[in-house]
Amino acid sequence: MKMLRTIVSSLPPVGLLVLQLSCGGDASGPGTSQATSIAPNSSTVTTAAPGTQVTELPSVLVSDVSGRPMTGVAVTFAVTTGGGSITGGSATTNSDGIATVGSWTLGAAPEGNTLTATSGTLPAVTFTACGTAIHTLGSTDNSQLSLTDCQLSGRFVDFYTVTLPTGGTYIFNQTSGSFDTFLDLFTSATELVGVNDDFGPIGTTDSRVKVIVPAGTYFVAANSFDVNATGNYSLASAASTTPVTNCEDVFVLGGISSPQALETTDCATNGFFSDEYVIFLNSGQSVTLSMTSTVLDSYLEIRRNGSSALLASNDDIDATTKNSQVTFTAAAGDFYIITAASKVAGATGAYTFAIQ
Repeated sequence: MKMLRTIVSSLPPVGLLVLQLSCGGDASGPGTSQATSIAPNSSTVTTAAPGTQVTELPSVLVSDVSGRPMTGVAVTFAVTTGGGSITGGSATTNSDGIATVGSWTLGAAPEGNTLTATSGTLPAVTFTACGTAIHTLGSTDNSQLSLTDCQLSGRFVDFYTVTLPTGGTYIFNQTSGSFDTFLDLFTSATELVGVNDDFGPIGTTDSRVKVIVPAGTYFVAANSFDVNATGNYSLASAASTTPVTNCEDVFVLGGISSPQALETTDCATNGFFSDEYVIFLNSGQSVTLSMTSTVLDSYLEIRRNGSSALLASNDDIDATTKNSQVTFTAAAGDFYIITAASKVAGATGAYTFAIQ
């Protein structure tokens, strides 16, 4: 787990794409109050394939000098770069002070799609859409980071859409001889799944994200550890049937059921073998973890990343089985480490790991 702990400090504080926010200024609004603030209500960075509509519609919040949302304020949305198009460009704030564009279809180019929202003389709020290329599972894409790319946490980034046909284990690798690579994987709703900076021996600059996830569409973000880094890189992916081993970081999501095994090559603590899984949970999010086996006396633990404090554990669901189950609610948004082990020292054998 040392690898995850060394990179997590550079992550955004929540498991979403980093947002660049704008607000402030003066403008006139209806009634006796005056609109003094216009700020993003939605993410200001979104993704979509060139020529398609973004799924998260840009929206803004208009408030008065006391911070109260204002109803009925006119807001104008307009495409500023990229050659895309919108509907519902002339919007009005609702009872919550929020105005939303009707739709936004990106231009044909993968970079440079921006949209602004203005109200009176208040400074404009700018939304950026990063075009996504298609990455086919099992293929290799050769590309480059450039000064015209979108940015993620201040780093240039290329986004790829990848479709995973079935639930299972998948591996993504980014390699480069030009810069220190950094790889992120997001759900189609831009929720963080997993990250990696350096994979392999000390001094390596390649990245690898191994995940166990449900079938679906995901975003791969190929970027760099250092800001403003540019250069050529390769992105490759593959399905895998290799079980979790060698104390590796394997990121997981809810909705999975995966056949695994405790082996002598797994993590070893005081003679007990274990596999470790990493999951990002938002504050208040609950998951139910289960470990079932006919040969192992299953045991589950969960800890917050970077902490040794045990947050939850379970040995036996009941007296009639060797299965374990834990329902856990996260107190804060962060990565959490799930340990799947046995109550018997030196025990090995097959089990099924699942998250609901």
